[in-house]
Amino acid sequence: MHRRFKMDKGGANQDFRSRWTALYFLAAFACLALQPSNHAVAQHSHGVLTPGVTFPTDDSVLNESPQMIMMSFRVDVTLLKLALYTAEGQWINIGFSYDPTRMADSFAYPLGFELPDSEYYIARWSVTDGKRGLLNGEFKFSIGDEAIPPSEIIASKVSDAVESLPSTGSYRVVPKE
Repeated sequence: MHRRFKMDKGGANQDFRSRWTALYFLAAFACLALQPSNHAVAQHSHGVLTPGVTFPTDDSVLNESPQMIMMSFRVDVTLLKLALYTAEGQWINIGFSYDPTRMADSFAYPLGFELPDSEYYIARWSVTDGKRGLLNGEFKFSIGDEAIPPSEIIASKVSDAVESLPSTGSYRVVPKE
């Protein structure tokens, strides 16, 4: 879905990418605004409290560092935590602070800086709506012309160790002698 453009010497494509990022955010926000406000609430809390839209979207690859982190929910929630980490687990301060009085269905946090180099980034969040308890989640994204989706990076790091089973094919506890 995302097209990649090479930078020319004049930087014309940089302006196009910035506009594309802003347009993407506005389109996602508009889709949420057009949803009917009296939609039925399911009894299962996980579907209700999970974000309807995030920016960046989960497992996406961006051409440049995002200008904001955005999450929209189906119901009003209190955002307890929004933290950004590098693939190595290093915390990136995005200026989030918990506000117990704020319940909303959309949250946007401008970054105002370029993210440090990393294979990918993890945004971890926690919310509650005061009725259904606590729900935690995360979404991942990568940045750069040579970047690949975080799911592919993670899959490539799966261990290639081979399990060694006894010749009988079953495990047994053998008492010590």
